[in-house]
Amino acid sequence: MESNDTWLKDYCEREGLDVFGVGNMARYDKELVGVDDSVKDRFPFAISFGLVLSKGVIGTVEDGPNVLYLHHYRQANYRLDMVAYLLSKEIEKKGYQAMPFPASQLVDWRNQKGHICHKRVGEISGLGWIGRNNLLVHPLFGARARYNTVLTDMPLTAHEPLQAGCGDCRACISVCPAGAIKDDRSEFDHIGCFNMITQLKNKRNLGHHICGICIAVCQGQ
Repeated sequence: MESNDTWLKDYCEREGLDVFGVGNMARYDKELVGVDDSVKDRFPFAISFGLVLSKGVIGTVEDGPNVLYLHHYRQANYRLDMVAYLLSKEIEKKGYQAMPFPASQLVDWRNQKGHICHKRVGEISGLGWIGRNNLLVHPLFGARARYNTVLTDMPLTAHEPLQAGCGDCRACISVCPAGAIKDDRSEFDHIGCFNMITQLKNKRNLGHHICGICIAVCQGQ
């Protein structure tokens, strides 16, 4: 297992990933959409990895998303998709099974759900916590990262979830144009958020449901 851990660390670093961790799928308590739930038993480990977005680009998102942010967002997702694909191939070459997921492909648009919740996988992999903004918040990079997931049966050492949270920070609450972010993260208004990003998509002719405002104020150190 130790040799697998070392191999994975070296691989992720060579691919230029900014963050990565391993989670125990027994901790994953969200639904899998469009994927048989039995994969949780077939793939006991989840590899969570991410790329940090540019501070310069995020800094241009003041009153909403723009074309520059859209391009940057897409390029990060493309790269994460390719890493998932190649990582899975390398794991399978070692004789194990792997299942890559798309970084940003919604299956249930209304409820903003993909096949798997990358945020929750990142949380159980010790990369951060789910903040008031309903995003995975990294202790160093804040919400300024995009994530992807590969499930595998390759024996790995699972990391422990972080015992941390947003504390007294409420920067995202006042800037949310939808008023979707609440003091209690469990009260996050998913529908209000979806309606707002739909308005932004149509108004700004972006062709994609994105916002970025709460990310811009949650950049970490």
